[in-house]
Amino acid sequence: MALKYKMYQLHTAKHKYNNYWYARVAYMGTLDTRQLAARISERCTVTESDILAVLSALVVEMTHNLQNGMRIKLDNFGTFKLSISSKGEKERKDFIPAKNIKKTRVLFQPYTRVGVDNSRFKSFVTGVQVEELTTYKGSRTKKKEGETTGGGTNPSGGQSHP
Repeated sequence: MALKYKMYQLHTAKHKYNNYWYARVAYMGTLDTRQLAARISERCTVTESDILAVLSALVVEMTHNLQNGMRIKLDNFGTFKLSISSKGEKERKDFIPAKNIKKTRVLFQPYTRVGVDNSRFKSFVTGVQVEELTTYKGSRTKKKEGETTGGGTNPSGGQSHP
């Protein structure tokens, strides 16, 4: 199975790459905690209810520890940490946390395995295949018969510009 993407055109008049075409992931749905627990229980001897209990406790522990400045590393999975964005002040005395700290975010860095040749392999994305979604629901533009938008894979992820 491949990760589906759909094409979109950037429409920002002042942007350097206005009218360039890009790909974005076409999500096929959402897997909730219960569905995930059911799938996991099919792969091992742990019951669905035990998995739900562990995941519930994991959320509580991660929240507590992240909010206390800890990074959380789940082996072979990745690392979670909190980050903040703030507005700067010329003078330190003018910096008021309640006013200047704008938002907090959770950052996730997937586990990375290093090969014998020092190449890096990120869990979750290594070996992903991508394929254009054939039908765009509610699309404003239609592909002409035989038209292609390219495809392939971009192992580094993200957009690439000429």
